[in-house]
Amino acid sequence: MGFYGRSFIYDGIPSETYNLYISDIDANAINNSMASSSMDIKEQKIFRRATPYLYGMTPSPNLEFSFSAFSEDEIDASGFELISKWLFSSRSYKAFQIDQPDIQDVVFYSVLQDPEVVRVGGLIQGFTCNVVCNSPFAFKFPKTTTYTYTTEIVDSTEIYYNGSDDTGNYLYPTSMTITMNNTDGDVSITNLNDDNRVVSYTGLSGNEVLTISPMYETLSSSTGLNRLGNSNYKFLRLVAGENQLQIEGNVASISMTNELIAKKISG
Repeated sequence: MGFYGRSFIYDGIPSETYNLYISDIDANAINNSMASSSMDIKEQKIFRRATPYLYGMTPSPNLEFSFSAFSEDEIDASGFELISKWLFSSRSYKAFQIDQPDIQDVVFYSVLQDPEVVRVGGLIQGFTCNVVCNSPFAFKFPKTTTYTYTTEIVDSTEIYYNGSDDTGNYLYPTSMTITMNNTDGDVSITNLNDDNRVVSYTGLSGNEVLTISPMYETLSSSTGLNRLGNSNYKFLRLVAGENQLQIEGNVASISMTNELIAKKISG
């Protein structure tokens, strides 16, 4: 997939703020890196065994591509100093987006390195640099999914599709709320695609709201009580692809917001 967007956003600031526009972006570098990203194999050779013990694999290397931007007007020294502080002084990965319809919900977490000033007729007109990302993947923004129920006792199976391209890892919701109906009781979520793994909470009060972060393994209750002892000490996780979530109990609604979803950008 070639990038044809004219503008970009870095650290929440659009390039139009400094009258900067994309001149050239090496889409082939992105395509090659993303489409054929290799795996970093973690294994150990064992004495008298022909095959090593495999610990696992992780995608590698991190995404990196060249990038250029130019101004329609001359950039004076003070203007370029402001641009440099914006783009090249960060000490952490920042959100980098291309303003393009088909990838408007995709973000690269990156730092911009090795800047070079481009002059035309001795006047500063723009720059080139390398975009170095924190991952082999770009990411789609988080999304929130809510299931609501009106029956006193729920027994329903919901289909959640995890479209992450990082198929070797689980997707953990960053936040999740479970709202009980007006009856005291229990609630359980069984992921039929994760070896029937069950997440359950028992002995909850009517209209109680649990606020959970499966990613950070935290749990709080609107009652102010410590409900960890009311759980089976498991947190919801989602496999790549389809997840059939069997939801049972005295529940009025379940809402979950997922972390950034890894996506390969290629084409």
